[in-house]
Amino acid sequence: MDSTRRARLEGVILEELTLAIRREIKDPRVDQATISRVELTEDGRQATVFVSAFSAVGQEDSDATIDRCVEGLQSASGFLRRKLGPALQLRYLPELLFKSDRGIMNSLRVQELLKQLEAEKKNRSESGGGSDGT
Repeated sequence: MDSTRRARLEGVILEELTLAIRREIKDPRVDQATISRVELTEDGRQATVFVSAFSAVGQEDSDATIDRCVEGLQSASGFLRRKLGPALQLRYLPELLFKSDRGIMNSLRVQELLKQLEAEKKNRSESGGGSDGT
């Protein structure tokens, strides 16, 4: 499958799964799930769906929240796969593999650490600046 077709299918899968999760899945584990991206294999037989939970960002149990979301989605994968059928119109529907995407949480954590370093640097320069002027 060429890369243009694969990219188009990934986009359709992302849109359809997002709609199905919001409208039709009643599992409370999935309430906070947000699909960040989809990667389709070269042969189109498997789609890896990366899931994050934006409401869990910054919470202490964010890893557990994302893991629960992934478990809930994996248990509903057959239902979600059937929902993809009419939209994709492929001979073989891809198997859905859900994985946690901690990239957003990691980038927010790095941003927070950089702010802390900047604040420490500012505090050191302010405290050091007053003693050098004597």
